[in-house]
Amino acid sequence: MVRLKLASVLVSVLVVLGAARGVQAEPYRSSAACTRADLLTGLSPIAHVDVRGDLRLPTDGAVAPEGARWNAPVGVVLQTPAASLTYDLGEVRPVSAFVLQADANDSYKIFGAVDDEPEAFELLAQADNVVTRQGHGLRTRTVTINATPIRYLKVGEPAGDGAYAISELQAYCQAPSPFPPDLPIAAAPPATVAAPSFWRLDWWNNDASARFELGLALAALALVGWGLWLGQRGRRAHLERLRDGLLIAVGALSFGAFWNFGSYHFGNFTHQWDNFHRYIGSKYFAELSYDRLYECVAVADWQEPALRRRAELRAIKNLRTGALEGTGDILAHPKACTAHFSPERWESFRRDVGFFRARFDTRRWEEAQTDQGYTGSPVWSIAGATLASLAPASDDQITWLTRLDPLLIVGLVAMSLWAFGWRTTCVALAVFATYFPSRFYWTGGSFLRWDWFFCLVAGICLVKKDRPFAGGVLLGCAALLRIFPAFILVGPLLLIVQRLWSGRRIDRRLVMLLGGAAAAAVILVPISLKTGGGVDGYRAFARRGALQMATPLTNDMGLRTVVAYRPSEGGRVMKDDGQQDPWAAWRAQKRRTFRARLPIYLAALAAFLWLLHGAVRDTEPWVACALATTLMAVGADLCCYEYLFVFAIALLAHERREVGAILLTATAATGIIDWCPTRHLPDSAPWTTLKWSHWLDDQYTAMSVVTIVALVWILTRFRKAGVR
Repeated sequence: MVRLKLASVLVSVLVVLGAARGVQAEPYRSSAACTRADLLTGLSPIAHVDVRGDLRLPTDGAVAPEGARWNAPVGVVLQTPAASLTYDLGEVRPVSAFVLQADANDSYKIFGAVDDEPEAFELLAQADNVVTRQGHGLRTRTVTINATPIRYLKVGEPAGDGAYAISELQAYCQAPSPFPPDLPIAAAPPATVAAPSFWRLDWWNNDASARFELGLALAALALVGWGLWLGQRGRRAHLERLRDGLLIAVGALSFGAFWNFGSYHFGNFTHQWDNFHRYIGSKYFAELSYDRLYECVAVADWQEPALRRRAELRAIKNLRTGALEGTGDILAHPKACTAHFSPERWESFRRDVGFFRARFDTRRWEEAQTDQGYTGSPVWSIAGATLASLAPASDDQITWLTRLDPLLIVGLVAMSLWAFGWRTTCVALAVFATYFPSRFYWTGGSFLRWDWFFCLVAGICLVKKDRPFAGGVLLGCAALLRIFPAFILVGPLLLIVQRLWSGRRIDRRLVMLLGGAAAAAVILVPISLKTGGGVDGYRAFARRGALQMATPLTNDMGLRTVVAYRPSEGGRVMKDDGQQDPWAAWRAQKRRTFRARLPIYLAALAAFLWLLHGAVRDTEPWVACALATTLMAVGADLCCYEYLFVFAIALLAHERREVGAILLTATAATGIIDWCPTRHLPDSAPWTTLKWSHWLDDQYTAMSVVTIVALVWILTRFRKAGVR
């Protein structure tokens, strides 16, 4: 480093002296003259980190058309913020100008060194984000610096939106004229805004599946609506066998559609992202608690020589604050993590982390360190930690762990058939499979993601079949596994309050139901104290839950999301890729807006509770439970994938057939919102005012509105007519 600085000073002095004498100065003694030729053309990198593609392309002397697609096959993709390419110029040469064509909305660093030791490289220049001035896609930047002698040149360590690419890099002793020079242009597709692939199907993919589910929702709605229309005219038996056959077909297609007809995640079944968090988080909970997962993974990666630089430049979610931060502090003090492990447990942790790392591509592994961490409750950890600790992480172990959830779905459907019959189950399956927010995409192929969902639905089924204590046990388990299912117990409690208020005798089934829920807590909570870190584990879980509730996410849904929404504060306006945490300003503004509108939220929540109070009056206990499930959409903001609970609400179609039509209307609407057909309109007036947003925060807010309207409609129907 000192050598590079001294050489740079010498070059500057020689250049000044040469100018004073009016002669051409030799900036640095070299066997080659200081020309205007590119020093990199035809060179291959001597080293590269986290780069994918043909390594010859960045120095082939050709550029892409300005605005070409960011990952067009004319360059290389940099997979992480630690990605880089290093070149050897052959001898020490002065450099003073650079041309870089790369993805427009990122910045890229250029380093130089006289020696090829890692610590010898110094930052020479930075090619900045140019998307505001030049637009999206591959764009050319030029950079000039004071002449600096180097032999080794490194480019990379980008910052931006996480999608990085370089299509051309040139370095000069003297800047050519014109600058940048005219270069051959390689053919490349232009940059485009991603659009749904429904109109360009490569047969069966995620978008095609979503469009199929939209069509299925509309077909199921038409069938259920036809039945309602015939019933209103006293013709319920008209073509009944045909309609029953079609309903069975809808139920079967819905069950298959949820699993994408065996395509699952279109290439694999296992959800590695989710399993990494749940497996590592539960197995090493004693050492990690709820806030050290990403920190200790960074330390484990940092201890691998090939991954050290990547770990140093990584941005991770601070699970104590919810902000994205660098790893500098934790890597400067690795014992803050490793001190919680015994040597044997640390080696086991490193081995299991290495297993999951090998199953992610480089960029995806970095992104996995920015999620919500481990969120399993202490009760969930009873099974989670036990199963994960049976053996070191392996493909066989993960395979059988991820097969548990499908068995729970099969059991849930069997329970529904037993308790409610095939007609109601087919309607519930149609609602469940066509409701866009909770598709298989989010949590399918995971490790015990749906245990609470099974307990919720199976508990209602048991209450329906006059087994209130057993049903209460399962409902209590659902609440202990995920907390928010506890809202379901509000229904039975309201029935008890109503009966006490009117001086009537309390239904024995309600007491047994709540007794079963209490029994689940009495049994499971003491066990969880052993596996979940004792009382401190519950305190940490409470802090983690409070932080989650206070941290808005783009795929959050619920009344709070709706109340905190302003079009002018959406992600499309406030996301800043130039910041280490691009969503920080968006989250902060969402919190401020919600605080300002808190009275509106409380008033809306009170109105919803008033509706629920009237809807459950004199209903059966199972109906009260199913109706109270609607509180999950207004009492807490949940991630979209938790809305699996719509299956339980759909069971109310057993009492009032219009419930199926109402919910299918909502599910079809969520599919249309995702499809966003107006995105195909021209980007010019007057069409721009008609275009819907395709940003997730806007879309999931719209889906929240649709869902809440449907739930209010259902409660209103029960409140007006009741079930006597």
